[in-house]
Amino acid sequence: MIGAKDPKRLSFASILVPLIASVMLGSPRTSAQSNDARSPDRPDLTLDYLDAYFEMEGEFGFTRVESPRHRGLDVGRKQRNTEWRFEERVGLRFGGTVIDPSFITFGGEFSFALTQDRFHENTDLLSRTDRDRGVLLQYDLRADFFPGKARSGSVYALRRDNRIGRRFQPSLREDRTEFGTHWLVRGEKVSMELSYDYRETDRIGNADAADDEHYTESTLRYVVEWLISDTQRIELSYEHANNKQAYQGSRNSFETTRDLVIVEHQLEFGEAKQHELRTRLRWQEESGNFARDFFEIGPQLTLQHSDNLQTRYTYQFNRQRYEGLDVESQRMDFQLVHQMYSNLTTTLDLFALYEDVEDDINTVQYGGSIDFQYNRRNRWGHLYANLALAYDTEEVDGDNGLRIVLNEAHAFQDPIAVTLRNRNVVHHTIVVTDTSNRRLFRAGIDYVVLAQGNVTRISRIRSGLIADGDSVLVDYQIRTPQHGQLDTVRVDFSLEQRFANGLTPYYRLTYRHQEDDVSFGFLRRADRTNHHRIGFNYEQKRYTLGAWFEIFDDSVEPYDAFHLNGLYRFINTPDDTLNGSVRFSRLFFEGGFDDRNVTLIDLELDHRRRLTDSLSTVERVAYRLEDDSVSGQTHAWDITAGLEYVLGELTCELTFEYDRLELPGSKEDDFGVYVRVRREFPHVLGK
Repeated sequence: MIGAKDPKRLSFASILVPLIASVMLGSPRTSAQSNDARSPDRPDLTLDYLDAYFEMEGEFGFTRVESPRHRGLDVGRKQRNTEWRFEERVGLRFGGTVIDPSFITFGGEFSFALTQDRFHENTDLLSRTDRDRGVLLQYDLRADFFPGKARSGSVYALRRDNRIGRRFQPSLREDRTEFGTHWLVRGEKVSMELSYDYRETDRIGNADAADDEHYTESTLRYVVEWLISDTQRIELSYEHANNKQAYQGSRNSFETTRDLVIVEHQLEFGEAKQHELRTRLRWQEESGNFARDFFEIGPQLTLQHSDNLQTRYTYQFNRQRYEGLDVESQRMDFQLVHQMYSNLTTTLDLFALYEDVEDDINTVQYGGSIDFQYNRRNRWGHLYANLALAYDTEEVDGDNGLRIVLNEAHAFQDPIAVTLRNRNVVHHTIVVTDTSNRRLFRAGIDYVVLAQGNVTRISRIRSGLIADGDSVLVDYQIRTPQHGQLDTVRVDFSLEQRFANGLTPYYRLTYRHQEDDVSFGFLRRADRTNHHRIGFNYEQKRYTLGAWFEIFDDSVEPYDAFHLNGLYRFINTPDDTLNGSVRFSRLFFEGGFDDRNVTLIDLELDHRRRLTDSLSTVERVAYRLEDDSVSGQTHAWDITAGLEYVLGELTCELTFEYDRLELPGSKEDDFGVYVRVRREFPHVLGK
């Protein structure tokens, strides 16, 4: 909301919007008038379209959170939140040109709204009510200068108020403000780009204000490319960025400023330009929370010996500073790729790595892998097979010290916790971010760290910001032994036959064995993973069906499991669709962190129907049951029902939402109603 509480956001719009309005109103000519005699004392403006609209929105939300009372000092928790929101909006959409379409084109949308909010919270300790009134400006504006020319540019500004749906949790309200500019100069030999982007995001709507977040990101970027010849080019890019993430109601924040320089040189040579030498340099300096500085440089030589044989030679030098540690590493790679006919591809990889941490811990690692990929058509369909064998040795020398692990990728898949690949993790150094490395997740709110001997596992919290299936990046530090050797053997195999009738049976094997040789200061360890999976998929026009059984023999968290999933299209017509899906999993954990059994059931129905030419409906129901023999049961509901009425220029929407998340220690109910009425007024200035 913009008013006396937020003058900075209003100031930007108050400058930009009158400027565009003055241009529009200074010469309000339509396309039909653009061929008239031009006035010599003012610029020629063509307004291709100007549409107006009036809109009303209403929203009601109710949240109830309860946790049972326990013994001791824990007295439990009860909370009720009620929120009303009403908004009246008037807006314009427009587009046109100045002088000529090749000179300046502009367009966008601008709207002005009056808002009224009422919020009431009632807990065991307090009861409070908050009312707010104000104005809200929204806009999506853009102007392009000299489009299609060798020298061109653009400016844009955007402010939006959106509803973000979340599975099994209440929708969030997101206020997003963006503005920026981009300029391009293209030449026969040299091209340059300059851009600046700013984005500010507020997310609110959680029962706990500590979950609300304020996120800003600004990026200045400059790129220059020089085509030295037809076979040689060099590119330089510089980026200055600032990211800040703050949590309302909490002292937790995350802020980083970085400067990044990338230089890339590419040279093609040979009679047919079939060979390539590529050199890449990256330098980054950061300040703030979890700042990382690095310098990387490495050439990569690719030789295409024939249509069927290619080799690649790579050298990489890295230096990184992170959380007080200084790490230098050098790595060499050799790769050979051979194609036999069109059926068999063989890839051979060899590597060697040397790493030094603060002149204390020295690590030497070397190994190789060979990969065979085979595919062939047969009388039944298509056969695919893959076999990969890998071996590497890691030797550590030095006093007990720390090593850094950065950007270790993991994907959360309920109900299995993520296991970090290295042992002896220093828990307080764990940092979990999204895959862009920009958004930080918090321990105790988004995830929890579990320790099992020298093994570290991460489990997502169901009410946090990490959803089932999300991928994350994890940074952490590990303690290394005085002297040690770690040997790793890995085997991956897959085989599947895709039959023409839609049936695809398959088998997959993943085997990994790590053996720690003599180590001083740490217990001897051996990690083993032996994962077998056999199953089938069956696809038809109206339905799909899949089933598989897996044996996950692991030294940390072994389990056996079977899974079923299916999708059925009950109705599939242009005016009516009804789809239903089911997922059933049964997992048996024995000999690991806990001896437990877990049943996971997901059910979903999605229905959309056009009742008349003007009226349509949408209904969606999702249910999840997670029954853990140790932790208890989790029930989750996500129900949405809505109506949309469109008659000419009139649009009406009515949406009901209900979310319920019932955890073993608490339960949360959320109910919301959303109403929107919109009336369009096209061609304000005439056709």
